[in-house]
Amino acid sequence: MNRPSDPSPPPLNSHELPPPTADGVDIGNPEVGNPYSRKNVPTSGTSATQEAFKRLYIILIVIGLSIGVVAAIGVVNLLNRWGLTQPPQSVEETNR
Repeated sequence: MNRPSDPSPPPLNSHELPPPTADGVDIGNPEVGNPYSRKNVPTSGTSATQEAFKRLYIILIVIGLSIGVVAAIGVVNLLNRWGLTQPPQSVEETNR
């Protein structure tokens, strides 16, 4: 069997930790930076996502208000039809 001249590191067991990093930079591969740093987040994608969510929020608000107006008009019409908006008729009390 031929062995490579540069042996690869032994595989990690489930109880071992990965190799240490310095400030989020992998020591074995310095090109890979901290995945949580702000410099790795594209600003154009963030603003496009925010605009999409803003548009969705406005659409949902308009739909909710429209449903509320239709429901309110329906309730007022039902109250009028059943005569529940009229003042009650006065009843005379008689003493027996």
